[in-house]
Amino acid sequence: MQIKITDMSPIYRSPLDTGVFIQWDISSPPSANLEFKIERSVSPEGPFELVRDHIVSYYFFDQYRDTPAAGAGETRENVNFLSLVRTIYYRVSATASTGETATVVSDVGTDLPPRLARLHRKMQRDLGVSLKFNGVPTYLLKRLHWGIRCKKCFDLLTKKVTASKCESCYGVGFDGGFAAPVQMKIRFLAPNSDTQMSPQGWTDTTKVRVICLAYPNIDPGDLLVTKHANQRYLVQQQSQTELRREIVHQALVISELGKDSVEHRLTVNRETVPVMY
Repeated sequence: MQIKITDMSPIYRSPLDTGVFIQWDISSPPSANLEFKIERSVSPEGPFELVRDHIVSYYFFDQYRDTPAAGAGETRENVNFLSLVRTIYYRVSATASTGETATVVSDVGTDLPPRLARLHRKMQRDLGVSLKFNGVPTYLLKRLHWGIRCKKCFDLLTKKVTASKCESCYGVGFDGGFAAPVQMKIRFLAPNSDTQMSPQGWTDTTKVRVICLAYPNIDPGDLLVTKHANQRYLVQQQSQTELRREIVHQALVISELGKDSVEHRLTVNRETVPVMY
């Protein structure tokens, strides 16, 4: 079992609403339940301070705040620890119910010079403001990459799913199929038509395109469910707009699922879904 950090993003929503978004993934997992632990330090060797343990999700948003004392006659906002001149390291540990463990350490920061770092934050903030007004509230359900293997449709010999319409894992291969949903906002772009030649002649395929913020990281196979219309989309492609290799936002190509698809049998409890943005 190995753990990999897929996103380690400083989040700047406003001067009083900042933090670090951490997301991870597991490769070669055992068929077991996993728990995760987050620790932070100012050195890659430690000592590390416990931030949160017994996490069963694929992400964590650290909103720890530091309030240094203000000097005489000085007023100072309650600043996030990232605004201090130091590098922060996080250690993410995974523990399976079978006893296997894995650990990874990664730092938070950017290689951009200060002027471009401010531009990068402004570009992300501007898109966030835009999504508040013209974004569509949407639930993101991440496709599971670890957990208990589905006993109904997963073949342990071939390591393949044998029933795409399995109602236990929805064709994913792990019990439940998808992680607990989070709410975010996406903006639909003008559809893009793709004309291709086939043995039957020319065919037109319309691709639905959307954009969203850089976090959480979305992958092909993930599920998007619009909050009000309950339209369900499968993510087909993901690309990123970058500023010198620093991600600004994500662009997705999605396809709407038919009402007879097994994903429409998934129940989303709207009252318990946390709002990401």
